[in-house]
Amino acid sequence: MKRIGVIIAARGGSKGLPGKNTRLLNGKPLIDYSIELAQNLSNIKAIAVSSDSDDILKRGSYHGVTTILRPKALAQDNSMVVDAVIHASEVLNNIHNCEIDSILLLQPTFPIRDLQEIEESIQLFQKNPKSSVVSVEKMKEHPCECVEYIDNNPRNWAYLRGPKSVSNRQDYKGFFYFINGNFYISSLKKLKSIKTFIDESTQFYECKSRSGVDIDDLNDFEYAEYLISKKNFI
Repeated sequence: MKRIGVIIAARGGSKGLPGKNTRLLNGKPLIDYSIELAQNLSNIKAIAVSSDSDDILKRGSYHGVTTILRPKALAQDNSMVVDAVIHASEVLNNIHNCEIDSILLLQPTFPIRDLQEIEESIQLFQKNPKSSVVSVEKMKEHPCECVEYIDNNPRNWAYLRGPKSVSNRQDYKGFFYFINGNFYISSLKKLKSIKTFIDESTQFYECKSRSGVDIDDLNDFEYAEYLISKKNFI
């Protein structure tokens, strides 16, 4: 069985919503939702918060999980989260002796998760650990109803998938999903080799809940707050 460590990667800087990772969401810092979910998962060998922000790291310490100071070079606007994940995994193994060989990445901007879905995804990964597992969600809009502005010009556009002679949306063919940012699972060996969670062997897990929100700006934040306060998801 693979030894999985959860890494919650959270930069201090955010252009869309400054300070969002510690901003109170329904009375609780945003990052706390991911930490608390990780603590409720089964068969996890380590949980770590990786950040360049002291305020974010303090939330990890508050919950009793490992905190890892992310180097500034890995916390720039153009930094890749996978590099921060690899750095955090090396700290867990080389300094904290956790002996993990696989990673579950939870990004704090996705506060509403279904614990059972992630448990099932971990089981899926354990059955075939050579393939990563990444969460997806069924697209509400079919590609036949989506257009691309070529060179950002609304007068020069194309369908993502031509509807041809089909006029009723229920007659559109195909099944389409988007990567929703809920979770990513991979072996460390593979992650270090290809520097991404997704390749041709990736297994996608469809999240059935349509209540997930990947927070990027204030509108997303307020919508997540509405869902949590009105529907008691957490």
